[in-house]
Amino acid sequence: MSSQSPTVSVLIVSYNVKQYLLHAIDTVIASNYDGEIEVIVTDNNSYDGSVEALAKTYPKVKTIPNQENVGFGKAVNQAAKIASGDYLLILNPDTIMEESTISTFVDYMESKTHVGMIGPKILNADGSLQPACKRSFPRPMVALPKLLGLSKLFPNSKWAGKYNLTYLDPDVIHSVDAISGSCMFVRKNIFDQIGGFDEQFFMFGEDIDLCYQIKNNDFEIHYVPTAKIIHFHGESVKSAPYDSLHAFYSAMILFSEKHFSSSQMRFTRLFINSGVRVRKLIAFIGSIKSQIVSVSLDAISVLIAFSIAIPLRFIDFEPVIRTKGFIPVIYVIFWLLIGSLFQLYSRYILSYTRAIMSSIAGFFLAAAFTYIFKQFAFSRLVIIVAAMLITLIIPGWRMLFHYLMSHGLFKPVKDKNNILFSRKTLIIGTDKEAIRIARHLSKRFDSGLELVGFCDNELTIPIEELPIPFVGRLSDLRGIIKKYNIREIIFPTAQYASKNVLSIMDETKDLRLTYRMVPRNQDILLGKASIEDIGDYSFVNIEYTLFHRLNWFIKRFFDIIIAVSLSIIFSPISLFKLSGRQSKSFWGVDNTTFKGTIYKSRYIFIQNLPLLKKIIEGKMSFVGSSLITANEDNPNLICVPGLTGMQRLRNVNFTAEDQRVLDHYYIQNQSFTLDLEIIMKTVFTG
Repeated sequence: MSSQSPTVSVLIVSYNVKQYLLHAIDTVIASNYDGEIEVIVTDNNSYDGSVEALAKTYPKVKTIPNQENVGFGKAVNQAAKIASGDYLLILNPDTIMEESTISTFVDYMESKTHVGMIGPKILNADGSLQPACKRSFPRPMVALPKLLGLSKLFPNSKWAGKYNLTYLDPDVIHSVDAISGSCMFVRKNIFDQIGGFDEQFFMFGEDIDLCYQIKNNDFEIHYVPTAKIIHFHGESVKSAPYDSLHAFYSAMILFSEKHFSSSQMRFTRLFINSGVRVRKLIAFIGSIKSQIVSVSLDAISVLIAFSIAIPLRFIDFEPVIRTKGFIPVIYVIFWLLIGSLFQLYSRYILSYTRAIMSSIAGFFLAAAFTYIFKQFAFSRLVIIVAAMLITLIIPGWRMLFHYLMSHGLFKPVKDKNNILFSRKTLIIGTDKEAIRIARHLSKRFDSGLELVGFCDNELTIPIEELPIPFVGRLSDLRGIIKKYNIREIIFPTAQYASKNVLSIMDETKDLRLTYRMVPRNQDILLGKASIEDIGDYSFVNIEYTLFHRLNWFIKRFFDIIIAVSLSIIFSPISLFKLSGRQSKSFWGVDNTTFKGTIYKSRYIFIQNLPLLKKIIEGKMSFVGSSLITANEDNPNLICVPGLTGMQRLRNVNFTAEDQRVLDHYYIQNQSFTLDLEIIMKTVFTG
């Protein structure tokens, strides 16, 4: 382009999406457009420090700090009034733009004088196409198939797919009725001529209204897929203090009143009001779907357990027939009530550790119940066997769901990140930023991510300097993903341009991956509906849960019971290891040492069998800090060493400082659940 390239004004409205906003501006600044670009941000009274962060990070960005949330359309109009560009790029803050997007927009508009506004191909955070990037005006017969769900069943049908034009090739330029308000490139003179957005629309509908007015002024609107962006849809809406569903349908009613005839308007109002009720009913059912499924599966689990246990004592299910089915229904109700006390059907639906504790508690309470109410005490054998099966099945299906979610077979639900079923993750790139991120994430056990390795076009540094393995080149990315069962990909944006990131997402969107970005020189992971800290752990004013009396008692009780049991079970091995013993001294807490014996064996479990005695004595635990011999430097342990621990879960050479960080994290977060997950992860992964 020449030095007279048109000026582009990028208008962004922000509301409590600071990290997304900063990253969006970063991608705008990285644009390869050689004309002038100005960025104007209207902040709708955010309380997350967005305005202060903008002033510090991007002092050249013009900022309009509103004292109240004036809505999207009015906020854009405020920015447009001070914009000096020939073109306006109206951009949502939760977007990532290709470097060539603005250049593509300008070139297209300069060559198509009859086009008033264009929009790009918009990708969701999982790489799939966002349907709203091309659509028709919401007339009743256009919206009906979408409301009935027919557009999903028959996306290639011209009638059923009219609303989002799903029957059109998403990789071909099309003239359309409307484009998404998340990214609109419009001629400023047309925007000013129309009067900007209609400020009657607070949020939603203003983009369709603008498109309608542009077409009424004899200009076309085009969908241009050669330009691409990523849109983390709905981030600003999450913190909005109002019902977004109601706001959307109210906007549709306003649009119909403004542009349709009175008869169409009355029909549309009735149609939309009915749609609101249907959608709210569907949303309510969806909100309790998890509870319905979990209660049903637990009830089935109890029935299966008693169906197996009763024939061990009775022929032809005699107690069930005699009580007309009241047994085992009474026990189904009983176990469900116990589960509800453990919040298995509200807050901790997929918590398998709570399910274990609930099942065990159910056994003891069931035993007491049958002792008091003799009419239900038909067999101790049945109760014991059924309780054992329940303790396996009820936590078991939850563990199965976690396993399936970690392998991408089910959509992840909001739950705490657990150690046992972490998601296998790949880092794209091997520059300093990628290595820094890998070092941070290798210590962040609260991320739910298991780093498999790096993938890059080429490896430019010695492989021994990498904190995690180099698993292959980008040309083999699909094979690497399938070989290692990768579920998440992390892009450090310092090394790879947005164009490369979007290209990789587009090429692998069929693999059902989660993609996350790390903005330049920041310790956060950006993804759909998530901003996660990946910096160093902070241990200021922390409370060490390990030192709570109850936690300490449960941990010691578990250590003693399991260590004594294993010592008895495997005592015959000591008869064959009389000549294979080796005595060593190890570091304990408070700068003390203790002597322990290990066996010479290639199997770690057999090697450590004699250390069960030290666990019984309290010198060690099953889960604790690293077991370090006394001939090494004093590690200044703050918790007793363990047969396993957090450091054993990852194939990383942790430094002494890293070990101290992990010890602090462990004693701050220690619980029976965490210990159980660490032990199970150690057993499963060897």
